[in-house]
Amino acid sequence: MKTFPTAKMDLQTKIFTILFGLICLVVIGFGGYEIFTEKAFFLLFPVAVVCIALISSYLMIPEISVDAQKNILIKNSFVNFKIVREELANVEIITGKKFNIRTFGVGGLFGYFGYFNGNDVWYVTNLNKKIQITMKSGKIYMISPENTEDYLRQLELVY
Repeated sequence: MKTFPTAKMDLQTKIFTILFGLICLVVIGFGGYEIFTEKAFFLLFPVAVVCIALISSYLMIPEISVDAQKNILIKNSFVNFKIVREELANVEIITGKKFNIRTFGVGGLFGYFGYFNGNDVWYVTNLNKKIQITMKSGKIYMISPENTEDYLRQLELVY
């Protein structure tokens, strides 16, 4: 089994992550101060929500692998599943950015994870380095290994 590094965040994702991280620090700092000095326990909930959002988003960054049978393995702290090679209809590199609708998931904090455009499942950390995996069933997965061409070579889909 060969594991491929997940693509480094693109500029837009980095900026969003840094800004949200700074906002989180302010909320946690201010909230923590008010909770402990003024006994403002009503601030526990927003501080907890911000902490959970930050931590859970980070834990969604995937590990992408290809096994000996050329199946695609995707694993993070919440999921661990296999995309069987025989069920693939098409695999292609997607370049550039286009408008996408986040149905349910994370949209920019450490990456783009969850459901987009209805039922497409994304595990993307860089919008400029995406691979679209279309299954015979019509389901679409998007991943972003650091080197998309090497990844496709490992799958033996590019020669």
